[in-house]
Amino acid sequence: MYVHWGTFTKNDTLGYCLGLAQSALRERGFQIWDLAGDGDYQVIGGNNDVIANIVCVPQGGNTWMTVSAYSTDSTLAERTRNEVRTYIVTSIRID
Repeated sequence: MYVHWGTFTKNDTLGYCLGLAQSALRERGFQIWDLAGDGDYQVIGGNNDVIANIVCVPQGGNTWMTVSAYSTDSTLAERTRNEVRTYIVTSIRID
């Protein structure tokens, strides 16, 4: 089993970041096992080949996040982590 992870801070609310995490997984066609709105601080999803876990921690005006991906294929785990992280980092809220 291989794992790739990365952390970053997003200047937005916990709820918005969890929603982005869930959207990032849905965009990839992943099944969501731990939903954004269930009251905890993570979203988990994947398929038969890869699992992605996004954890969000609110911190005075922003949200610290970690994106981890697990697979028996290291390249797939790395690509999934990078794609999900990029989706979240580059998303801009439009109110």
